[in-house]
Amino acid sequence: MKMRAFTLVSAGFLIALLGLLAIYNGRYLALFTDQMHLREWMRDWGIWAPLAIIVLQMAQVLLAPIPGQVIGLASGYLFGVVWGTFYSVLGTALGSLVAFALARVYGRALVERLVPSQTLAWLDAGAQRRGLFFFVLIFLLPFLPDDLACFVAGLTPIPIPALMLAVLAGRPPGILVSCWLGANATGLSIAQWAVVVAGSILLALLFLLYGEQLQECMTKLIENPGSD
Repeated sequence: MKMRAFTLVSAGFLIALLGLLAIYNGRYLALFTDQMHLREWMRDWGIWAPLAIIVLQMAQVLLAPIPGQVIGLASGYLFGVVWGTFYSVLGTALGSLVAFALARVYGRALVERLVPSQTLAWLDAGAQRRGLFFFVLIFLLPFLPDDLACFVAGLTPIPIPALMLAVLAGRPPGILVSCWLGANATGLSIAQWAVVVAGSILLALLFLLYGEQLQECMTKLIENPGSD
């Protein structure tokens, strides 16, 4: 619950910051609303611009400072669908690899400090029953603790190369959607943006208020894939 509240506060801070830019210094906001101009400006940064996206994606896996979807949107807006997706997937994969390695090196004591006991028990049980495929589903389906699952996966005897394949099988589809939205941001009409924003706010509120219930529904889907 604290992390969800932090996420909403972070999003509110970003919105407020953009509002202040619009009020007090419109030329800076104009830079961010002119996609082509911004991309040309970012090219002057050389390798540092994509490196920033990669590092942010790594950080959101390990620390969750800001939602990965937000970084995906920014990556798509700045670099387009193909390169934006590539940089985001690379950062997410590297962050997952670091989480696996930390769990292997420091063991269960570290993971128990990072993962709530109830979530840890569920992830442990799922890993024992379904193995690698369990983690593929965790990474693929929404409303599941995919970042925390990386630390738990590191405790399993599953080889790290196999875990990386699970990451590359499960995470890219969601990242691709975020990057596509970011890349096509300027092509959306006001009405379409209103739908996107309203839908995002609704999902955030649903996750804040009913996150545990949503996670339980997805848990049942994983545990009983053939049930109605």
